[in-house]
Amino acid sequence: MKSAITTRRFRKSNQDGFALVISMLIMLVLTIIGIAANRDTSTELLIAGNDRTHKQTFFEADGATELAAEVLEQNIACLDFVANGEGSVTLPVATNVPANSIALDGIVGISGNALQLWQNGIGTWTSITNPYPKDNARDMWFPVHYAADSPHTNMTVEGTTELNVGGSVVFGAGYLGLGRSIAGGGAKLQYEIFSQRIGPNNSESIIRVEWRHIVGMEDPHCRYN
Repeated sequence: MKSAITTRRFRKSNQDGFALVISMLIMLVLTIIGIAANRDTSTELLIAGNDRTHKQTFFEADGATELAAEVLEQNIACLDFVANGEGSVTLPVATNVPANSIALDGIVGISGNALQLWQNGIGTWTSITNPYPKDNARDMWFPVHYAADSPHTNMTVEGTTELNVGGSVVFGAGYLGLGRSIAGGGAKLQYEIFSQRIGPNNSESIIRVEWRHIVGMEDPHCRYN
């Protein structure tokens, strides 16, 4: 009697390295995601840094207009800056520093060509070929001493004389039937102040403000002559 022989066939599996391949693919995907996230973070940091630099340059230019207005008011009171005045010294002639230029309190430089800058008329600087202050076209600058391509501020002033409009207000004195009036007039100096701030990383901001000076309101205590 023959016995039944059961034959089993085994198919050799070829999936021994499958888990390794899957792991490597997952690691590759995670690496790509990490690189992309790092690149986005770097870009955001650059944007934030540029925005901070721009704002800093803008506010420094804006603050320079206040400084220029104060120098302007002092100039109107003095009529002319002089090198031997109180708080002023003569600057040596150098690139973009004309002869007779002075430094006020060691902070602001006044060009030798602008010692009577309050007399600048409209159009002195704001022409088509010379629209803004710059290193070779300015009334004032600060800091007085700065290295080439380092942050600094240039300022120009120009203005015109205008008459104030007179006003009159009449008050009735009730049952007395009396009236009183107040009238005003005079002249004012209307200025345009331009400030150009050259900041770090080639940043630049230009600010224009208007400044009004009422004739007769000059500070009698001139500090610079």
